[in-house]
Amino acid sequence: MKNQNDLDKHLDRLIRKSENQVTKIYAARYKEITKEIDKMYKNYEVGGKLTLNEMNRYNRLDKSLDSITRELLKGQNQACRLAQRTAEQQYLENYYRSAHMYEFTAQRKLGFGLVDNDTIKAAVENPIDKLKLPAVKSRNRKAVVDRIRNDIAQGLARGSSYREMTTIVRKAVDMDMNKARTVVQTESHRAQVKGRDASARQAEKYVKLEKKWSAALDGSTRSAHQDLDGVTIGMDEDFKSPNGGVGPYPSSLNSASDDIRCRCSCLYLVNGREPELRRARTETGDNEVIPYVNYKDWEKERLKK
Repeated sequence: MKNQNDLDKHLDRLIRKSENQVTKIYAARYKEITKEIDKMYKNYEVGGKLTLNEMNRYNRLDKSLDSITRELLKGQNQACRLAQRTAEQQYLENYYRSAHMYEFTAQRKLGFGLVDNDTIKAAVENPIDKLKLPAVKSRNRKAVVDRIRNDIAQGLARGSSYREMTTIVRKAVDMDMNKARTVVQTESHRAQVKGRDASARQAEKYVKLEKKWSAALDGSTRSAHQDLDGVTIGMDEDFKSPNGGVGPYPSSLNSASDDIRCRCSCLYLVNGREPELRRARTETGDNEVIPYVNYKDWEKERLKK
């Protein structure tokens, strides 16, 4: 990784891996749910049909719905833990790797050391109460549980076939899965950008830094964020989006229309230039020649002693 853009690509690949892991989590839960649906139809069909009246006998429906709900909640819990782990990973990866770039560019040590666990957990927590992971999980839980219980009951009332019922369940599971993927992407990317900013705040104690908006310029990028691309401001200034969001860096403009699934990044300029790692010996302003040190060696020297 030669620069911050290369680092962003590396970090984004890690986020996509976690999003794909969410898909696998829900695929496993769907498999277990269809086993319960299969049991319902095999055990309680009458004349080739499964009726609501038959399922209401002896609390059969409630027992089946409770089993289905447990599987969904298991998926939500696993996805929430994954979102937390990924956010912490993103924060630390960007913090340390950015520190490596800042020091090499500044040609001096900038006081970096290990980040303690309490700092990490506080850093990745969303500052808005209703957007904190437990609150998001609670809202999603109620929405999907209410939907799937209602949809299954309505399907039974209509006399839905086994195939129709599994399609009903598939839609509910996919809805929850897509919400979970969005949470993983949004929260991880927010932590990613915050990690670089925290690293820049440490470096700022020794060198002059500025920050520049870097938009993910493709067909999915918000037009407001395309307009922000290349905007450079001081470390203590806020970016102002045409959508209305205002904040210190991408994914933290305090506006859902700007923050949800934002993929933009923030580049930091060290003494007026973007950090770049070159595998060659470079001269400082004092003509002191300092050799290139790769990240692993830098990490061993600076963080693991």
